[in-house]
Amino acid sequence: MEQKNRSHGKIDNLPPELKKEVENRLLAGDTYEEVSEWLKRQGEEVHLSSVGRYGRKFLNKFESVRVAKEFAKLLAEDNVDRPATELHEANNLLASQIIMEALVDDSMDAKQRTEAAKSIASLQRAQVSNEKLKIEARKEQGAVHVAMDLLKEKVFSEIGQNYPEIAAKLLELAENTEKELTRMQ
Repeated sequence: MEQKNRSHGKIDNLPPELKKEVENRLLAGDTYEEVSEWLKRQGEEVHLSSVGRYGRKFLNKFESVRVAKEFAKLLAEDNVDRPATELHEANNLLASQIIMEALVDDSMDAKQRTEAAKSIASLQRAQVSNEKLKIEARKEQGAVHVAMDLLKEKVFSEIGQNYPEIAAKLLELAENTEKELTRMQ
């Protein structure tokens, strides 16, 4: 029989409106002691240590969500100069972070943890494929440089002696083309 880990903290068992106010106070910067005192004034006996345990977990999760949203926002920005492999890598990092946070969440059962672990393995395989693409792109980029250098050399030796102005213009065009190709990769 599957056993589900649930949080049984005192704050988790508060009425939803009180729990929400505790979270708002934590986000506003109230200390755990201040939150504990406020709860006592509301008729709830919640010890400082309970507020601390809940507060650390809640604030960590809140910060993780905030960072994930910022990261997703950066990924969504339209940047044509960013290589596709870089976007895939950033997306994998974001997904990995979300999955790892889910794995440490007390509310997941064994089956959900297994599925999350499988997802991490899939992301790792995707990252290996991404690295292979980067290596191939670097090889191709190197081949382009070699080809362009050979072209420049031939242009200079064939045309440069008789038509130096035309050779200079062709070399300039070749260098500009090489720069454009480098930026696209």
